Amino acid sequence: MITQNRKATFETFNDGICYFHEIDDDGNAGTVKEKIRFQERTVGIKRYYEAMTAKVQIDRLIRIPYQGWLTSEYLANVEGQLYEIKQVQYIPDSLPKCNDISLHLTRQRRLADGSI
Repeated sequence: MITQNRKATFETFNDGICYFHEIDDDGNAGTVKEKIRFQERTVGIKRYYEAMTAKVQIDRLIRIPYQGWLTSEYLANVEGQLYEIKQVQYIPDSLPKCNDISLHLTRQRRLADGSI
């Protein structure tokens, strides 16, 4: 049996609320699937440039409590701005278990009611 000596980090999610939208038939943000509190994270230099080499731009990084259903098939609405989810990463060494969400600010998509 292998044991890990890492200490789990207790996370707080007090930076705001993120609304996760399903993508409608027109490619815009449709129905709100869930609203979840988040913690703002720093997009590190390594993550930023690795994304750029894959021709992906990461504009924002947030951490949320673990959501097994969340994939890049949803859109995220944070503080009135609409983002495409580029990556959902599981963070196992935190309490509670978390996901890091890499976001790209979208300029082409809208909410289903036409706002944003």
